[in-house]
Amino acid sequence: MSRTSIVIVAYNSAAVLPGCLASIPAGVPVVLVDNGCTDDSVAVAQAARPDIILVRTPTNLGFGRGANRGFEKVSSDFGLLLNADARLTPGVLTALEAAADRYPDAGMLAPEIFGDDGALQFGHATPFTPPRGRAMPMPAGDCCLDYVGGSAMFFRMEAFRAIGGFDPSIFLYGEDDDLCLRLTARRLALVHVAGCRIIHAGGRSSAPSPRLEWCKAFHQGWSRMHLQAKHRGLRSAWLLFLMRWPELRLKAASRRRDPRRVKWHGRAAGMWAWARGRKAAHMGLDPG
Repeated sequence: MSRTSIVIVAYNSAAVLPGCLASIPAGVPVVLVDNGCTDDSVAVAQAARPDIILVRTPTNLGFGRGANRGFEKVSSDFGLLLNADARLTPGVLTALEAAADRYPDAGMLAPEIFGDDGALQFGHATPFTPPRGRAMPMPAGDCCLDYVGGSAMFFRMEAFRAIGGFDPSIFLYGEDDDLCLRLTARRLALVHVAGCRIIHAGGRSSAPSPRLEWCKAFHQGWSRMHLQAKHRGLRSAWLLFLMRWPELRLKAASRRRDPRRVKWHGRAAGMWAWARGRKAAHMGLDPG
């Protein structure tokens, strides 16, 4: 029996699912969360892997809430949350399981993540990582960090359930930062495992569109405020709002030909929605 199950949250991911599923060894249980797909994601996944466990949601619940639904179906010791646009390399699951056995205090582990261009995707930091910890060189071996994961998060399921999984308040973005912060608060280690890797195409889990980019930026803004309030208090969150929101609004209004304007405008709108007390989980992907 496999020690690991894999959960994939899909939202209009038909183009990338075949490559992802083909990389997963036979005999490993795979849970696909149909997170309100309107394309052929489910049909493509079932054709590629007939034994897939399908979880359907009536609407797009957001990434973290969708993942929580998928992990409800997991009964193995470990669970890997894998992006739909990521692919495993041979032996990566065995290596992650061995690392989890070496580090029994690890609540979450992550492999080396490489892009299609061969570049290592390493060095993400939580919003609260001190500046001196943001320029860490690539370690020569396994190491503990204040953030691991992203496109591949390998959980000890006992730890994942102990903290209640992903924060259901967050629709998109920041749910991984929040989870890392809560695991660390429980004195559980976050381990980056050297010598095993996945390939992550990046930004291809869903079909792109200008409106989708604005919606993603909106949730980035909302989630950043939510994390600040949750982990540093409301006073700190309001100070952040007063410092960042006017700047984003000014740039969005004055640089109309800048391609980044959509993101500035979206992030400012998300921060403003948080300030008004609107809930991301209630607004959904497109807040209107």
